Amino acid sequence: MSLMLLEDAWRELFVLGIAQWAIPVDANTLLAVSGLNSDNTDPQKLNKIISEIQALQEVVARFRQLRLDATEFACLKCIVTFKAVPTHSGSELRSFRNAAAIAALQDEAQLTLNSYIHTRYPTQPCRFGKLLLLLPALRSISPSTIEEVFFKKTIGNVPITRLLSDMYKSSDI
Repeated sequence: MSLMLLEDAWRELFVLGIAQWAIPVDANTLLAVSGLNSDNTDPQKLNKIISEIQALQEVVARFRQLRLDATEFACLKCIVTFKAVPTHSGSELRSFRNAAAIAALQDEAQLTLNSYIHTRYPTQPCRFGKLLLLLPALRSISPSTIEEVFFKKTIGNVPITRLLSDMYKSSDI
C-alpha cells in the first residue's frame, strides 16, 4: 500500500522538493543539460516539454513567493502522499482496505498544517487556503516530462514508478 501511495505522489513530491530546495528551473539550462534540442527531438514533443517546464517555473515561483518553511513543506508532502482519492491507473488503489486510515492521515496532516500556520503566521489568515489551492498545480507537469528532463540521462527509459517499485521491493528496511 505504501508503495502505491509513493508511486502516485512522486511527481508532486519531486516538484515540492524543487520548490523547497530552490533548485534552478531555467528552461534553456534544463533542456541543455538533458540533451533535448530541435535536432534530436520531435518539435511537437519539444514544445510540450518547454510548455511544461514553463508551468513548472510558474508553480515553483508561486511556492517561493509564499516563502514556505520546512514544517509547511513537510505537511504538504504528507497531504499529497495521503490523497483521499488516489489517481493511480489501477483499480487496486480504489479498493484499499485502509482507505479510511489513509484519509485520516491526510486529515491529520491538514489539521497540523492549519494549526501550525495559525500559530506561526497569525497575521496571514488566508495562508492555509493559499497553500492548499497550490497543490493541484503540482500535477500540471507530466511524469513523462519530469523523467525526460531530470532523469533520462541517468536512468534511461525506466519509468520512475518502476524504479521506486524496484527500490522498495529490494529494501531490507
